[in-house]
Amino acid sequence: MNLRPHRRFARTAIPAAAVILAVIISGLVLGVSAGWTAVEMDVLRHVNAVHTAPLDAVALGLDWLFSPAVGAALVLLAALSVLVATRRPGAAIHFLLVVLIPTVGADVIKLLVHRARPDIPSLPHILLLEPGGLSYPSGHTSLAACFLVGIVIVTAGHRRHPFVMGAAAIVVLAAAASRVYVGVHYPSDVAASIVYSVAAVALVNAVWRLSLSHWSERRSDLHAGSVYGGITDGRRE
Repeated sequence: MNLRPHRRFARTAIPAAAVILAVIISGLVLGVSAGWTAVEMDVLRHVNAVHTAPLDAVALGLDWLFSPAVGAALVLLAALSVLVATRRPGAAIHFLLVVLIPTVGADVIKLLVHRARPDIPSLPHILLLEPGGLSYPSGHTSLAACFLVGIVIVTAGHRRHPFVMGAAAIVVLAAAASRVYVGVHYPSDVAASIVYSVAAVALVNAVWRLSLSHWSERRSDLHAGSVYGGITDGRRE
């Protein structure tokens, strides 16, 4: 049995799982820290007060782009593009898994942590009114980060990969900042979303690579067995 894939898996999976656990623990601590929440609420009010029409338009555009319905369509369109570009269904499935599983995981963490949203009605400039709901981590930011990290993974090796990485980083940071700007998430919510998403995508990607390694090894063993059987049968004849 080849242990190298398992060592590679452990080098990625163990730190990634530790980061995800740290994000959950941090959320649970933040959820009961009234003092820290008050500090973050003051930050939100200051950021929200400094607004312009162009920034409002960008923030609302990102809110629409990474909303659940539009975001899901965006992911499916990207997966179809991967399929057309590579002509490999496995590549499209890989992309869907590394994006969707961590995105669903963010919703699970949100339910587990159960941190309330900021006090939106108290903001000086209300762009989005989302009463109730949960805040940690940010679903929009998680979707944006998982989607764009997935794009980075499937474009690895392409000559424009550095450009893709830079563009992805800018869009993720912009999506995170927009959630703070419109006042629907605390800064710690969006920071945790980015950290979690990178770790979760890395973990799912590591599981995918290990599964491919096992499948490849299994196919090789079956092929070797069939060849050996053929030689044996030939000798008997």
